[in-house]
Amino acid sequence: MIDKWFLEDIEHQLKLRKRVVVLDPKAECGFLLSVLKTKDYTVIKTDSALTEDWQTVKEELFLRHEVETKYKNKNVIFYITREQKKLSFLFDYCFTHGCLDLSNPTEWLKKKLFANTGLQVQMDSPMLLIAGKLGIGKDIAWWKKIIQNLEGLVNMEDELIPFLHDPEVYLTSRDIDIRKMFEVKLFELLEQPYLNKPPKTLANEVVKRIFDGLLTNTISKDLLQLYYRWADSENYRSSLEDYLGKFSVSNKADQWKVHPDHCFRILDHKAIIDISNNLRDNKYVTEKMALIKIRTNSQKVKRFIPSWWHDVITLMEYDSKQLSTCNSFNKVVEFYTSQFAKVDRAIRNLYANFLQEESIIRPFQEYYESLNQELLHKWFEYAGEYKTDQQGYLVSLFKKAKLGIAVIVGDGIRYEIADQIAAALQKKLKVEKQIMLADMPSDTENNMSALYVGNKEVVPVHKDREKRLLATTGKQITIIDLDHLSYGEKADYLVLTYKDIDSTGEKLQHAAIKLFEEFETILQEKIIQLINMGYREVHLVTDHGFVLTGLLTESDKIDPTVTGINKPSERYIRTVDKQNNADWLVFERPYGEYKYVYTAKSHRPFKSKGMYGYSHGGFTPQEIIIPSFVFKKQSSSTSNLEVSIINKKELSEVTGELFEIRLQSGSSADLFASSRKVQIILYAGKCKYSSSSILTIEAGSTLSAEFSFDGNSEVLAVLLDAETQEQLDTIKIGKSNARDLGGLL
Repeated sequence: MIDKWFLEDIEHQLKLRKRVVVLDPKAECGFLLSVLKTKDYTVIKTDSALTEDWQTVKEELFLRHEVETKYKNKNVIFYITREQKKLSFLFDYCFTHGCLDLSNPTEWLKKKLFANTGLQVQMDSPMLLIAGKLGIGKDIAWWKKIIQNLEGLVNMEDELIPFLHDPEVYLTSRDIDIRKMFEVKLFELLEQPYLNKPPKTLANEVVKRIFDGLLTNTISKDLLQLYYRWADSENYRSSLEDYLGKFSVSNKADQWKVHPDHCFRILDHKAIIDISNNLRDNKYVTEKMALIKIRTNSQKVKRFIPSWWHDVITLMEYDSKQLSTCNSFNKVVEFYTSQFAKVDRAIRNLYANFLQEESIIRPFQEYYESLNQELLHKWFEYAGEYKTDQQGYLVSLFKKAKLGIAVIVGDGIRYEIADQIAAALQKKLKVEKQIMLADMPSDTENNMSALYVGNKEVVPVHKDREKRLLATTGKQITIIDLDHLSYGEKADYLVLTYKDIDSTGEKLQHAAIKLFEEFETILQEKIIQLINMGYREVHLVTDHGFVLTGLLTESDKIDPTVTGINKPSERYIRTVDKQNNADWLVFERPYGEYKYVYTAKSHRPFKSKGMYGYSHGGFTPQEIIIPSFVFKKQSSSTSNLEVSIINKKELSEVTGELFEIRLQSGSSADLFASSRKVQIILYAGKCKYSSSSILTIEAGSTLSAEFSFDGNSEVLAVLLDAETQEQLDTIKIGKSNARDLGGLL
């Protein structure tokens, strides 16, 4: 408020005259001059270093001449650091123009405070002046707290984080008395006697106290709250990361006695090593997992809690009791999708983080395999009830489909991946989750043929499968790669192929696991984009799932002992002759010279050429149970303003290089639909080449934006909602072959 009061006094004087003298002979109020920077005032200062009479007289003469000539018609404020009686050429300004006498600034401030609060100020003058400096930008409530001793002048809660972020800049920018007061508070916090220390040293000591307190779980309440605010600050968090990078955690630090909201990644690493080493000790692991759950349930410092702790919890808390009640193949499938798919995701995430650290991942893998083996036992018990429903899936879907359907056909999207995508989108879209049972063997050639063609016919070339789909359905289906999708793509029926997951897995094997989250993000974004483009529903299907075999030794692989002509693969064997092996399942699947497909009652691969880290083709829940999800737009609870392109006719044939797109909005009585933010995107072919800024259009109004063809003969303009990216309108804009004569005809 002090800045407001000072400015009010100045402006009151300037209403009558163009000159105001601010008398501050002790130079105690210079901090108020910063308030004038936002105004169109000229500030003239006297030099307090001049002490001789001839020097001050000469200076005032020159200043007066400058003001009466150069600043004759300007509002001028004289800031004078001399007593009034010692003035010469500036003396009469104090009487002929305005004058604000701050010779006793604390008295001026006391009067202002009493007038605005009704409270008498008991603070001594030096402290009140410091309060004045700190009070710039503060409201009257702050002053009331200060006057009544309800709050200290220096609020360490507010000031400490900016200081720690940049100690040198923070302290050097403060007046010496404020700096001294702040430093005294710092030493009280550190429980040290006041000494003259560099700002960086002080900051490092405070940070060390925070980190040491976290390490031993003895951090004070005030410093803990400071740490929480610092970790949550977008502006200052980078400096916390910098301090962390330089801080050395002692090897003796106990990962189980540390504060649960600590920020030390090395201690999380030590903790998971300890759990991994003691995984067979149920009592020990249960005790430690209770501590981990306290950490992961915290909302204070989420960014410092590794996401893989949630995967460890999922793995360790999995309960197979319901599995024992499954008395049919369908119930085992249901158990997998509702319960075990989460475990598959958890172990995949742990592979992504620790596959290169065998000492950590090996015990977790063995534990997972024990859980998976229990599932597989039930799965194979009812395997005779298995019946694929994948044959001719797309054919049937499109024959019955209404206009406005898009189908993403992924290659190698196992159920848990689709389930995660659905979980991420369920707040934005309506999600219908169904499953499909892949055909055997669950590999790309066989299962893509099942999707696109059906009738158990295997079509090796994918382009041929697409042609068969078009011919069989009789529908005008547009087929593109998902990566090529743009807002300019509009079709009655759309198929988008996405091969990244399977192809990357086959090329990179386990190294591809780290990329899966990126693939999930891409699929989420494309599904939302398709809905925003106006498709009624978006289907997500795939050809097969896959098994992650993890760390393997040669002894882990199954010896494919067969008779007759055969062709072994990682997860299945094709044979001409029927085999006799109780540990294998047989499927009659003619293919070339081969008649049978055999797969082991296991998730492990057969011994064959090539790598084994990422495999499919066998008969496991992870490979056979695949998603058939549908995403639809949720009904909106609020109406949106309708906006459309109104000059479509003239845009169909444009003369010249430039063209204008005009928009019109409908009328609206709805307060929440009185305006809309939109954006126009231009495409040449499939490539975006230009866009407008974000435009705000009010109800019942029009606006326009000008563009260039940029050398293209035809472009597509797409009108989008700037916030939701919903497609509102489109128009193809053609360039006329007629010459632009500039209006001469």
